[in-house]
Amino acid sequence: MQIIPIKTRVLTPPKDDLLAVIDEYLTNVREGDIIAISSKVVAIHEGRCVPQAEANKEDLVTTEADFIIPRPYWNTPLTVTKHAFLGASGIDESNGDGYLVLLPEDSFAAAKRFCEHLKAKFGLTNLGVIVTDSHSTPFRYGATGVALGWYGFRPIEDHRGRSDLFGREIQYERSNLVDGLAAAATVVAGEVDECVPLVVLRDVPRVVYQEGDTKDDLFVPYAEDTFRVLYEKWRE
Repeated sequence: MQIIPIKTRVLTPPKDDLLAVIDEYLTNVREGDIIAISSKVVAIHEGRCVPQAEANKEDLVTTEADFIIPRPYWNTPLTVTKHAFLGASGIDESNGDGYLVLLPEDSFAAAKRFCEHLKAKFGLTNLGVIVTDSHSTPFRYGATGVALGWYGFRPIEDHRGRSDLFGREIQYERSNLVDGLAAAATVVAGEVDECVPLVVLRDVPRVVYQEGDTKDDLFVPYAEDTFRVLYEKWRE
């Protein structure tokens, strides 16, 4: 698998044209590629930016969160937003140039728009797009990439019914491809001043390309979530 960073010009809040940047810098897209796009530049493209001088971040966090888990030992709450644990509802001050940058309104719709645009432009049949963000993991320092939305391929590889090396039938295991790809893309995209909002993932193994809504393939219903004990008291 190849992971190809695409360095671009700076996209400037409160609003900038990501589609024009994609057309200018993403010049070699091949059949089967998966394009990872930073959620920050998608949000800037949508104008999802609020001047810091005029913003009440606490109110924005509350508005943007699905639900909030208080952290009395920290200055911002842990929030569940867009099916992920994110600090402060994913609202970011870094590289905002005086603006708070919110998450995209609908990362799935954005991924579909960019995917269809690129497929039409390059005459492709199979192509995937992931809108990426980063989050922290319990018991670990550092952020890793996560998919907020995707389009064009199945996010999960299902191993159920297969046999392992010793003939044992797999009953539960599935591989989360889309978050793994988002994490790989985020490693080369960086988190600071790299200016790499686009990453091409090429020759990705075991991908099944598929149009349509595949959220339910990945997102676990609350009743089936083995980690719900960590947040159920705040969900109500």
